[in-house]
This record gives sequence, structure tokens and C-alpha cells, in this order.
Amino acid sequence: MVLTETLQMPRLSWRRWQELSWQGVADGMNALSEEPPLDPRGCPLGMVRVTGSFVVDQSGRDDTEAVTSYQNQACTVWRTADHGENGLCDRFDADRWRARVATLPKKPLDYCIDRYEYPNTYGELPLVVVTFSEAEAFCGRERKRVCSENEWTFACEGEEALPYPYGFERDVEKCNIGVLGPGPTRDMFSPRTTRYTAKGIDLSWRGKRSGEVPTCKSPFGVMDLTGNVDEWTVTSRKYGRKMIMKGGHWGPARQRCRPATRGHGPFYVRYDQGFRCCVNAPG
Repeated sequence: MVLTETLQMPRLSWRRWQELSWQGVADGMNALSEEPPLDPRGCPLGMVRVTGSFVVDQSGRDDTEAVTSYQNQACTVWRTADHGENGLCDRFDADRWRARVATLPKKPLDYCIDRYEYPNTYGELPLVVVTFSEAEAFCGRERKRVCSENEWTFACEGEEALPYPYGFERDVEKCNIGVLGPGPTRDMFSPRTTRYTAKGIDLSWRGKRSGEVPTCKSPFGVMDLTGNVDEWTVTSRKYGRKMIMKGGHWGPARQRCRPATRGHGPFYVRYDQGFRCCVNAPG
């Protein structure tokens, strides 16, 4: 990445990269413990090998909301009146869901995914205020690509198709979720290259450094998939927008592995959205 400038704000310093995207400076924060070791299993350095059986719907399709609907039927404690795709479930019946998963078809997947949100560096803050095409360019410079929706989901839920990367009950202690903070002003990103932009991000920022919350780990050992910052992925569907968001940000939202936000277009940017990269598994 090419550094454009660094601006000191009341809470953090903010670096502007490639003219348009922003990253908080982690220098001076309390040191994290030593990074846990990782066996890349043939993947590029800093990536996790994800391989196994991905749960698909009863018709064998991987491009529908059916599995999310099946999972919702196993919810025992709803926080919202909406018990559908956009509803927020606090607890699922583990036995009921495992029994349903056992009846569903599976699809083999094998690929490599960044362990952390981009720039995929332990102890650094994620890059944010990034359009989908810019995310594609960042990944492309590293000979990677933006992860597909299914790759992201499988890395989060594992072969059990867990509702949350850490299990069956939503837990604000396990990941950076359920955090309230001030939102952006309407013109913070018009343009998104000024000191005013940095000031607005600094005011709203409630994100964590990569690996700072060690319990926010999926069955495959991928970190920070739910909460922290929303992540761009490529849709698994043959219709609708190519770009979708997965995982949710730090605020009070679903923060589950399966649901996706499909309404944002190619120019969408926010202070709480980023991405990570994937590559094909070594042959």
C-alpha cells in the first residue's frame, strides 16, 4: 500500500492509504501477547487452510437463504420481533440444529483465507472506508482475491454450521459486538479524503486490533469474522449485486455466520467496513 498522509486526531492517528482508504495507527497501544502459532498447510504466509464439508440446502443448492431459515427454526431466544433473515437470535438449540445439519447435503470446499481482516497483520487495525472494487485491487496486488460468500461463511461456521463462530449463543464477550457509539455525519465521506473524514472516523471508531479478542475465533482458527468491521465478499447468487457484506460491525446487529447484507452498491463506504482476501488451495 502507498501511504498518502497521517493525521493526528483526539483518539487515534489515522493513515490514509492509496489516497482514499483509512487505517487507525496501533503504535503506542498496549502490546498484545505473542501471536498464536499457525500451520498454513501449504497456504501463503498469514493465511489459514479451510477444507471440509460445507452445509447446503436440502436441494443441494449453495445460493439460497434456506440454511439460514432452517437455522432460525432452532432459535430458542429471539431479541427482535423479526424471526427471519434479519432477526437477532441470542440462543440456538444446539441438539436440534445438529440433528438438522446431519440431514442436509454437504459440498466439499478447500481454499486459503486471511487469518485477519486486511491488511492481515496481527496487532494492526483493519483498513476501512474501502469500496468493493478497491478491495478487489488490494487483494489483487497480493495475488489474492476477495473471498466468496460461501468461503467466508464456511470459514466462520465450520462443518457444524455453527450460528456463531464460537458456538450457539450470542456472546458480547467473545467478539467485538454489541458496542454502541456515535454514527457518522452525512457528509463525512463527501469527499472521503479530508481531515474532516479522519475526524469523523475517529469519533465513531469502536474497532479492535486484529487478534486483540482471542476468543473471536472460528473452528478453523480464522479471527474476527463476526463483529469488528463488516467485510466485503462476492455473492454466491447468480442474481442481484455482485458485492455483499458479511459478519456485521461492532454495533448491535446479527453478527452470525450465515446472514448477509445485500443492499450496498459498488460505491458504498463506511468507517466500520473492510474486507479480507482468499486464494485457491495449493494443488
